Amino acid sequence: MIEFSAMEFYHLRSFVAVAEAQNLTAAAKRLYTTPPAISAHIKALEEELNTVLFHRSSKGMQLTEQGKILLDKAKLTLASANDLMHTAAQAKTMLTGEFRLGLNHPIGTSSELSTLIKTLNQHFPSLSFSLELLSSGVIVDKLSDGLLDGGVIYGEVPAHFSAVPLTEVAVTTAYPASWPTPSHKAELAQMTWIRMGKGCPFDKQLDQQLSEVNAVNINAADERSRLALVKAGLGVSFIEANAIADQGAEVALSSLLDFSLPVSFVVANQTLTEPKVNAVYQVVCASIDAAQG
Repeated sequence: MIEFSAMEFYHLRSFVAVAEAQNLTAAAKRLYTTPPAISAHIKALEEELNTVLFHRSSKGMQLTEQGKILLDKAKLTLASANDLMHTAAQAKTMLTGEFRLGLNHPIGTSSELSTLIKTLNQHFPSLSFSLELLSSGVIVDKLSDGLLDGGVIYGEVPAHFSAVPLTEVAVTTAYPASWPTPSHKAELAQMTWIRMGKGCPFDKQLDQQLSEVNAVNINAADERSRLALVKAGLGVSFIEANAIADQGAEVALSSLLDFSLPVSFVVANQTLTEPKVNAVYQVVCASIDAAQG
């Protein structure tokens, strides 16, 4: 009998999604991630199981015979998440202490993040959740060093982490409305940029899209601070599209560099043996699966 570890949980979710959608793009949309990420999950699972799960063609992804057999086992494994959620609820009174959670953006700017915090509060009333607003890169470093128990990050998930995709965010460029309107990327490159912080995927996108930029000596990890700096005329910066619905007359937007990134709840694999980390991770997994039906 094949056993799947907690570290492979998101691989199984991707496997089932592709099997049902028969298409990488459709599966990625369902899991709020990207087709390359889904493809990497399938490849990793195939390598782990030493078998081919799909026939790939221009018509899509079709299960192999071995894939059909393993699909039932994968669904059974995912279905057991509800049992884990129930078990966690029964044991919640035994889970006490502090759970340190790093957040890559304020709770008020994301309905998914608000739902996550509400779910954790309901399931673990005896745990104290300490929230820190940090850049994704800092969250990754602190998780790796054991200074955080969990985190919500943008972009690619490190190999030594386990992740639950939460959503995908659209990101645009905000600049002071008093500045000239940029008509191409070269003009944006000449503007003064407010960077997002150490290891932030936003900064990586900036470096990928613009070979050289002028940067002010200010970094701000959260949208609200960067938007305030843009309003003050100090520079241009990437901002989540849903955070700027009411940016006001001081801010203008450019779509020249628009991109999107997945947002995931993550824990370091090395901490999954800790009861509180494992219980929180399993509840997040189960709640997301329940929400996606």
